[in-house]
Amino acid sequence: MRLFAALLWLLATAPPLGAADAQALFAAGRFAEAAAAGQGARGAAALVAAGRAASTEAGWRAADRARAEALLVEAEALFDRALALEPGNGEALLQRAIATGYRAKLKNAPGLAREARRGFEQAIARNPQDALAHAALGGWHGEAVATLGRLLAGTALGASRDGFERSFERAMALNPEGPAIPTFFAFTALALDAGNARRAEALLERADRARAADGFERLVQANARAVLALLQKGDVAAARREAARRSPLGQLG
Repeated sequence: MRLFAALLWLLATAPPLGAADAQALFAAGRFAEAAAAGQGARGAAALVAAGRAASTEAGWRAADRARAEALLVEAEALFDRALALEPGNGEALLQRAIATGYRAKLKNAPGLAREARRGFEQAIARNPQDALAHAALGGWHGEAVATLGRLLAGTALGASRDGFERSFERAMALNPEGPAIPTFFAFTALALDAGNARRAEALLERADRARAADGFERLVQANARAVLALLQKGDVAAARREAARRSPLGQLG
């Protein structure tokens, strides 16, 4: 009887299925499993980890556009669940905007691009010290200009080279550690202009020396090192192609 009571107590006090799993799996770089674990999660932290895993799978591992879009929709739903539990969760707000930005790129949808920008700006307003939010906004500006050209990006979306520079410089000042921000800064700079090669090389050297904290940062760091090797050989054209391929959704061509 005592054993039965103890088992009941353990079941009652155990964390919900997937609550810790999604976070641990994400940290280990097992993104598909982490996303699946989030379906049974009830805590905001686990839902955010699962959403990040789904958007990472979409951004770097999805084999086709339909699969990438399904994963991004799933990620947004997971972030919405986290925000329903914790409306003030800044990480959920930012990561939802990132997933929406990926979907905007996938579908070439200006409305979604503007929605993503609003999300980045809301995340910055909520926490002006959030380096990743500034970097995400910088990437939004830079990618829009690289894709549409300076004039159209400014007219259609309000994106600018100035916004790219200002946002990434702020991000770097706030968080000089870790591989993610310098890598995305470098890749966006390469997308904008081949003349940014030496600057990108310095940023990627910084990313190479950084300590990766989780599976996502290890993925980003591996991408940084692949592009850095080409820049160190002096092959700027190949480095730009490789950076584009290793940027979010770049595997889809």
